[in-house]
Amino acid sequence: MTTLMQWIHLMAGIIGLGGMGFILLILMPSLGVLGPEQREALFKAVSTRFRWVSWSAMGLLLITGLYNVRQYYWEMAWGRTWLLLTLKIGLAFTLFGIILALTLPLGIFARVRSRRRSWLIAAFALGMVIVLISAYLRSRG
Repeated sequence: MTTLMQWIHLMAGIIGLGGMGFILLILMPSLGVLGPEQREALFKAVSTRFRWVSWSAMGLLLITGLYNVRQYYWEMAWGRTWLLLTLKIGLAFTLFGIILALTLPLGIFARVRSRRRSWLIAAFALGMVIVLISAYLRSRG
């Protein structure tokens, strides 16, 4: 069960971060070859699909992350590991908040969506930092 949970956690992170990377580094720069109407239609179609992928990834990361904390870290004394783990969790929730603001079709988040590229860069950078912290924690565990 432990290996399966780690695998699910890793795959959800890869799919979520990879999807953001694709949108930011490949799709958005390529949209310039389309007309405004086509660009908007394509981006809307991709965003709708990515919404469900990203939400699923976040749910799986939350469930498997809680499992992994309980399995590997719960009994550890407070120290550098818990400090980094707490930082990782805080950054992950910040990342989840950005993704939800970008993907929830609510008017309250229209300002965030109007600066989509900037927020995607921030989210992608957060994801990269989270992966770095995760790699460090696994190398010490």
